[in-house]
Amino acid sequence: MAFNTDRFDQAQFSVRTIDIKVPELVIFFDEGEDAVWQVRGLTGHELSKVNEAVKMNKDVASILSGITSELNSDKIDAIKESLGLSSNAPDDLVRRIATLKAGSVAPNLSQELCVKLSDAFPTLFYLLTNKIFELTGEGKMLGESNASGEIAT
Repeated sequence: MAFNTDRFDQAQFSVRTIDIKVPELVIFFDEGEDAVWQVRGLTGHELSKVNEAVKMNKDVASILSGITSELNSDKIDAIKESLGLSSNAPDDLVRRIATLKAGSVAPNLSQELCVKLSDAFPTLFYLLTNKIFELTGEGKMLGESNASGEIAT
């Protein structure tokens, strides 16, 4: 059974997405709008960036600490915390914040909002990032985009 490289080379792929119901966040959606969060699988490039986020977090946190050693450390710590930049942040959390930032389609989040979601709704945060990892593992879809279509609960 040989792999057909020509067929693979000519294949068209589309991003795999899914809509996830998030009733716990309904208060933050416009009235009458479904409380649905759309996520997608990551590309190889994005997955590499997510995996490098842990190292970058440690590097940036130490650089900021060095640069700002003479400034008000409480303010600097608050800024670093809001960005999720901390040398004591668990590697898994840093990786998942980067994953949600890259894999969230709607809403599109800043790093600060990913950090806030992880703090305010940790179980939902893990559910969303687990689904992004799952979609990434399944790879892209052959052919046209499914435009989500599927709603997970």
